[in-house]
Amino acid sequence: MGEIHQLVTAHGRDRAKDLVAAEERHLVDLAVQVMGEEEHTQRGYLYSGFAMTNLPHRRLKDDSDAWERQNGRFTLLVEPGRLIGRDGKPIRDTDGKPKIIGIPYGPRARLILIYLQSEAVRTRSPDVKIGSSMADWMEKMGVSNGGTSYTAVREQAMRLSACRLTVGWTEDDQGRSGFERASIVSAMMFTAPSTDPRQGSLWDETARLSSEFFQALVDHPMPVSEAAIKAIKSSSLSLDVYVWLCYRLRSISKPTTISWEALRSQFGPQVGQMFKFRQGFLPALKEAMAVYPDANVEIDDKGAGLILKPSRPAVPEAETRRRSGNRLL
Repeated sequence: MGEIHQLVTAHGRDRAKDLVAAEERHLVDLAVQVMGEEEHTQRGYLYSGFAMTNLPHRRLKDDSDAWERQNGRFTLLVEPGRLIGRDGKPIRDTDGKPKIIGIPYGPRARLILIYLQSEAVRTRSPDVKIGSSMADWMEKMGVSNGGTSYTAVREQAMRLSACRLTVGWTEDDQGRSGFERASIVSAMMFTAPSTDPRQGSLWDETARLSSEFFQALVDHPMPVSEAAIKAIKSSSLSLDVYVWLCYRLRSISKPTTISWEALRSQFGPQVGQMFKFRQGFLPALKEAMAVYPDANVEIDDKGAGLILKPSRPAVPEAETRRRSGNRLL
């Protein structure tokens, strides 16, 4: 994929699009977008465990018991829950029973999680305002805060607030282990509703990250490029692959082969046939690499899987807050 960035650098956007296959021309646009913004963009942050586990891509039944993904030492468990409204009473369904708020899914849920964690790292506080700052950030990411887009963002924010979303890890080779049953969002706090009729209650709330998750996050933040996130914001799979590459490529010291079976286990265990998984995964991989110019990844010509090679970090090391003496990962 590095050749696309080389073509853009040597020939510019329009000529570069003439030199690639028709189905890859949008990759040139993604590369140009990131190359034009990356020097001025802020860094986002995620807890490293999110690089190895993923939320659902599509909506599940609201009464689904739980969503679980396990990858190596890491486990993501998402359990749907209920919410207390501004009146201090449970939000109810049409039958008058406390309503089950479904499991978060899709790209907007991922964007909200990136925002929550990035703000917590930047402010060094577990209390994150889901107010004008989040609205501004979403707009900067190219997500409108009005109309159907506002409704979709609010729905995912409610799902994240209601669910018990837990990242756990098993003991590693140095005898360390992590929390197993700590919610990410432990509380929601409300202020008086806005007097501006154009603003909904979403922008008047504050999320408090659980103390366990907040501590793990600030101890082990993984930087990502907000310019890259913005470019691929509409594809949950591309976002997942990009975050995974940010983690894996910074941590390897020699070429490492990841089998197709391992990739399917992480990114598409619901896909029964391998060729169908590859059909969906490869375009997402190309998009992720288009927004990560220094990603050094090859497809094994013998069909074994992907070959990851040591690469420059997606975000320059000098800009990160890595704590080399106290790293879990």
